[in-house]
Amino acid sequence: MLLRQWICGGISIVLFVVGAGLLTAGLIIVLSVFPNTIENTVKTSKILGLNQDGTLNIFTNSWSKPTYISTKEYWTFDYTNTIGILNRAIFPDVREKGPYAYDEKINNDHISFTPDGEKMTFSQTVTYVFNADKSCKTCDPKKDTVTIPDISFFKGIQIIDHLIETVLHNKLLNVVCNLKYSKEKCSEIGKTIEKEISVAMSLFKVEPFVTVTVDELLFSGYNSPLIEKLINRIIQIMNTLLGDERFQKKPMITVKLNSENGTTDTVYTAQTGKTDWSKTGYIISFANLTNASLPSLGNRLPNSWWPSAATANCKDDYGEHALKIEGTNANFFKSFIKKTETLPVYIADVCRSTRLVFEKEVKVNGIPGYRFILPASEFDYTLEENCGFCRTLQFGAYDKPKNSSCLPSGLLDISGCQNGRHQQIYLGNPIIISKPHFYQASPIVQAFVPRFSPSYSDETTIDIEPTTGALLSAKKKLQINMLVNQFTKIGAYSVIRPGAYPLVWLNESSILDEDTKQNLQTKLFTPQNTVQIACWTAVGVGGSYHETSSNY
Repeated sequence: MLLRQWICGGISIVLFVVGAGLLTAGLIIVLSVFPNTIENTVKTSKILGLNQDGTLNIFTNSWSKPTYISTKEYWTFDYTNTIGILNRAIFPDVREKGPYAYDEKINNDHISFTPDGEKMTFSQTVTYVFNADKSCKTCDPKKDTVTIPDISFFKGIQIIDHLIETVLHNKLLNVVCNLKYSKEKCSEIGKTIEKEISVAMSLFKVEPFVTVTVDELLFSGYNSPLIEKLINRIIQIMNTLLGDERFQKKPMITVKLNSENGTTDTVYTAQTGKTDWSKTGYIISFANLTNASLPSLGNRLPNSWWPSAATANCKDDYGEHALKIEGTNANFFKSFIKKTETLPVYIADVCRSTRLVFEKEVKVNGIPGYRFILPASEFDYTLEENCGFCRTLQFGAYDKPKNSSCLPSGLLDISGCQNGRHQQIYLGNPIIISKPHFYQASPIVQAFVPRFSPSYSDETTIDIEPTTGALLSAKKKLQINMLVNQFTKIGAYSVIRPGAYPLVWLNESSILDEDTKQNLQTKLFTPQNTVQIACWTAVGVGGSYHETSSNY
């Protein structure tokens, strides 16, 4: 009996020691060793750089030629009540058609590194190829036409408006006129000139709305009827009246929403992550290959892009907030993302940096991720921090009078933006960016197009695998609008309701391809699950040994 008790006690001690060892080892591996191993592996592998033989490392090579399935879809707006808009100031009514889908092929080229390996320069080209299978059944961009506000028309009207001001307020002409006629007669002559310009516009069939094919609007472009038929003739008449060549003829403007298809003018400099893994791919600055666009000022955007940032209205660091270049270009993100974080991104299409916020957990093709969205607060001009993104209204719009400091919330005026991607359409033209269908914009903006029904489906969403920062799925949505103004000196266009008139809305979507999915599964989730199962089994066995030992 004594021997049996001694043997049982020994077995109990052995089981206790083994159980404690398995329990401790399992907990250490699950809670410490494995997470640290994963973290170190991700941090060291996610650096933009070269192998010892001078070739691009695995991460850089996969980034340079992404295999994600990328598509850009466009929905066009066809205006159906242009006469009412011009003559009775009624709200615009549009028919929406689409999507016109284009496969995107993205290449990051001309990659080079600084000697210390901390910075990298590159250029990005995107090639678009129409995909009929992804488009609506009847969509044919080369045959389908839309009637839209003519971007170049309203820029041209500003030129004419300036010419009228110049002539009617020219001191020499006023002196000559007053010598020959009465002051009242001279005033009548001025009004006659204004009327004649309106007549000339009708004669040459130059109107604020133009009918073009979808392909012309998006890629191939159309020539400005106003400049071609009218402005240069008016300039010639003005120069004759003034007796010199004071006004130069305007070059022909080709209008298209995409001026870069397979080409680029911009060279970016980014951090490689060598010294700070949390900022891998962060854009530091950009330059240009030609003089078609402006370079950044170090890590700051050109002052002319957001001039309000330097005014007295922007206090503290709010102006710098508008001009600061921060974040990746949203192709990938930092590793080990937390739900409480905001993710900075630089978006060249809207000429500014912005921040994404966590919304919810999601699964993309079976892979768990975090969904981040573009919050309404980024375009809320009641917030003082957004003062730098305001632009003084030259003519007034909505309930905002002339010279107001800012548009209503939800609209972003990028008319001062001069970058290679949109140089032809943005610079000097009253281009306004918003979320599709004016989602989350001020009520007065949403009411401007009564047919619109904005909803969550108009939101930009970015789904990210939080451990690696890999992009699982993205739907980057925006709407391109044109700010239409009233021109009181040109009678035919003095009634039109001022506001943002939509041209197109688009969805640039990306989703991980099968190879990327398998890589994540085999290199991250399968080992992670296997180790955790094994370690928790060890914990379970250890716990059972403890239970067994207590029974002896």
